[in-house]
Amino acid sequence: MNVREFLRYLWHEWFRQVGEALLVAFVITTFFFTTVQVYGRSMVPTLQHGERVLVPKYEMWLERFGLRAWHRGEIVIVKPPPGAPNSVAAFPILGFQYRPYFIKRLVARPGDTVRVEEGRLVVNGVYVDESFITDKIQPYPDSFPRVLVIDGKIVGFQGYRVSNLPPYLEDALAMLEPVPEEVRLASTARPVEYVGTLRLAPGYYFVMGDNRTLGGSEDSRVFGPIPDPNIAGRASAVWWPPLTRDEQGRWKLNLRRLTIPPGFRAVPDAPTN
Repeated sequence: MNVREFLRYLWHEWFRQVGEALLVAFVITTFFFTTVQVYGRSMVPTLQHGERVLVPKYEMWLERFGLRAWHRGEIVIVKPPPGAPNSVAAFPILGFQYRPYFIKRLVARPGDTVRVEEGRLVVNGVYVDESFITDKIQPYPDSFPRVLVIDGKIVGFQGYRVSNLPPYLEDALAMLEPVPEEVRLASTARPVEYVGTLRLAPGYYFVMGDNRTLGGSEDSRVFGPIPDPNIAGRASAVWWPPLTRDEQGRWKLNLRRLTIPPGFRAVPDAPTN
């Protein structure tokens, strides 16, 4: 076999077949579906570390073309804003850095008003029934957004001075509803801190992890609302591992759909101005 025949053999019997397989895999994972592994405990009790979820990628493309919308209560794959805590990770062994994706629950959509009062989620003025979480874990009573007002002016936001606000929280500050009149008046005599409300701008979403314990999840309470391009898809089902053990140590089937909790379906749409 001469060199030309050998190269032709490599092309037809190896490179071409491998290339075609890689191309098919690329098309499938880009346009049809992919899987994502859950890292950490930010979605406990709904998702456990090490589980794998199915992500229908075609839904992302449908959403991009205006043929589908992300809904409150869906679990989504998101990329945090640049500069946010843990927005950069190091690849094992090789060491190079990359921006990881997070898995969170979408709790508010563009146009919605949203805040967290002592651990309770409020969307469009309604306390969301999150018993699917609170029946299993006790949420930490944190609040978002915390706003500090002096002499009628906002000087602090989420523990930061406005003059030193991290860039990833600037969008959240811009979406803050006006300071209530009673707070503004009281702040002329003393500094006043209160829990404000965000009205999400077009194309922005508020996401939270289901693990509401202290430090359980880094989400929009830390890095603010995320823009639509940062959502890579919806987690539709858990497919791995197929079997797991319950609290009594008995094996049970772990394949399950990830549906929207009823409490989110009961949230009214934001009024249109």
